[in-house]
Amino acid sequence: MRLPAIVTSALYVGFVAWSLYGAVVPIETYLFRMVHMGFIFALALLVFPFSKKLGPWSRWLDLGLALLGIATIVYALWDMDKFIRRSTLPNPTDFAMGIVAILLLVEISRRTVDTTFTLVLAGFLLYAYFGQYFPGPLSHKGYDLDRIVGHMYMTLEGIFGVPLSVSVSFVTLFVVYGTFMDAAGAGTFWLELSLAVMGRKASSAGRGALITTALLGGPQGSGVATTMSVTPVMWPILRKAGYRADMAAGLIAAGGIGAVISPPLMGAAAFLIMQFLNVAFWDVVIMVTVPTLLYYVGTFFMVEIEARKYGFIPPETTGKSAWAVMRTRGHHLISLVVLIILLGMGRSPEDSAIWALLATVITSFMSRDRNEWLTPRRIFDAAVEGARNMLPVAGLLAAAGMIVGVFSLTGLGLKVSSLIMSLSGGDPLLALFLAMIASFLVGLSLPITATYIMTVVMVAPALVKVGLPMHVAHMLAFYFAVLSEVSPPVGLSPSAAAAVTGGNPFKSMMQAWKYSLPAFLVPFLFAASKEGANLLIIDATWPGFILACVNSTACLFFLSIGIVGYFRGRMNGLERVVLIAAACIMTFDPMDLSISGIAPATISLLVVGLHVRRFRRQAATGQSRA
Repeated sequence: MRLPAIVTSALYVGFVAWSLYGAVVPIETYLFRMVHMGFIFALALLVFPFSKKLGPWSRWLDLGLALLGIATIVYALWDMDKFIRRSTLPNPTDFAMGIVAILLLVEISRRTVDTTFTLVLAGFLLYAYFGQYFPGPLSHKGYDLDRIVGHMYMTLEGIFGVPLSVSVSFVTLFVVYGTFMDAAGAGTFWLELSLAVMGRKASSAGRGALITTALLGGPQGSGVATTMSVTPVMWPILRKAGYRADMAAGLIAAGGIGAVISPPLMGAAAFLIMQFLNVAFWDVVIMVTVPTLLYYVGTFFMVEIEARKYGFIPPETTGKSAWAVMRTRGHHLISLVVLIILLGMGRSPEDSAIWALLATVITSFMSRDRNEWLTPRRIFDAAVEGARNMLPVAGLLAAAGMIVGVFSLTGLGLKVSSLIMSLSGGDPLLALFLAMIASFLVGLSLPITATYIMTVVMVAPALVKVGLPMHVAHMLAFYFAVLSEVSPPVGLSPSAAAAVTGGNPFKSMMQAWKYSLPAFLVPFLFAASKEGANLLIIDATWPGFILACVNSTACLFFLSIGIVGYFRGRMNGLERVVLIAAACIMTFDPMDLSISGIAPATISLLVVGLHVRRFRRQAATGQSRA
């Protein structure tokens, strides 16, 4: 192994070790976050080249920039107390180091995320400086460079803010936990288990795709990563079943973003919710559980009904039963059980992740395959792989800290909230739709975590003003941010899947949107009414929770049938319109025990019943089914 590779590997291990150390030993906040940022500067600027066209010269440039980034952190730590106190009036050296740190972080975002996000980041920084030139309610007095640098570089409101705290304290640990499980063979276990339970029906291949994405999806915080890990495995199975390339890409992408919201391993945005709301991580897990189940219920309905419509071919069996898979590989569940139990007991996510990591190492030796044992060498390799996977997420979160810093410095969040309030006229439903539109516009070209950070500070205050509880507003922003990743015209996840299946990217986006359409109701189901908020379980009553679940499942069922236009046979246009309309009404006005409350569900059941009766008669008289 050459020296550069050795140095990079050592930095990767140090990157992970610092988070592990901070999970065990209390570290001063500034020190903890700044050292983490130092690793990001060093690794991101060394691992992701400035340009591949410059050849060896690029490597020297990268090394110089990495050392410069480390210097900005060393300078801040040299006399940290005085450094912090000078944040409102930085001296010339503070100013120079701050400018360097900000510019390097913008460059890191270009290298690790994409150009679009970098332009958005630069736009926010320019907004902080040129605020007086912006129109109407978005205008502000504008801040000079000294004030911007002090806020972004010398306080906990910018680079070293909440997003970076989430990166070092939680996300790194959970990403490494995911890579440890993968190194121990858990990926094979999840795949075999999903294929064993998907059955031998027309819908089994589609079910298998959803189950596999749900099980294999880890805490990457990106639907794209989950989609790309599942597509090569599931595409051949879906193709044999009869799925077109764009249909398969859309289905896997829809399942992939579901993995990001699936507890207990979720994306970085879930940890941000915990920090913003100042609640325990277990509370976040509880809040997302039922909406996530409803997300998959809606997608499963689509898969089942569509399989009937197109008559897909049942997949071949793997020869392994679920029991056989559990008997040989079920030990992979032990660390997950440890994690869930500790979170349920109120232990911190950091502490829970540490014990889950230890459980993964110990239980790996229960495998019959020696290649899955987590020996010191494999632990080292898994730590390097975890740090490599974490680096783009860390770079994104550090850069997103500056976006949050612009919001806190300029009051932009309150300005946008006031704009939403003004446009909605204080109407909660209209405010919800405006919040959805804002999330989708922001999420067109940004990762889920960045979309959540930007939208939650814009829309959550407005939603609270129209009567939504704070936790409901944050969950709404979270789910809209997730769903933006499969929405056309950009749709990052389906576009990535289409590259593997050979499907048309835009058609794949439309297919992903189709499979996710029932799931688009989910945020409204828990946000559009007080009864629906019971789905988040917090402050719920048992009768209210059960009725909310029944109402939500019925909504998704009726909407799925209406979208696909098939049940026992093809449905006519009127039947589809009635079912879709009833589902929407039940979303915003949930069922209760009154006549008006059960009317939409009653009408929908009547439509489905008449449809079934018609096709039974046709079958009895020998008519061909439509």
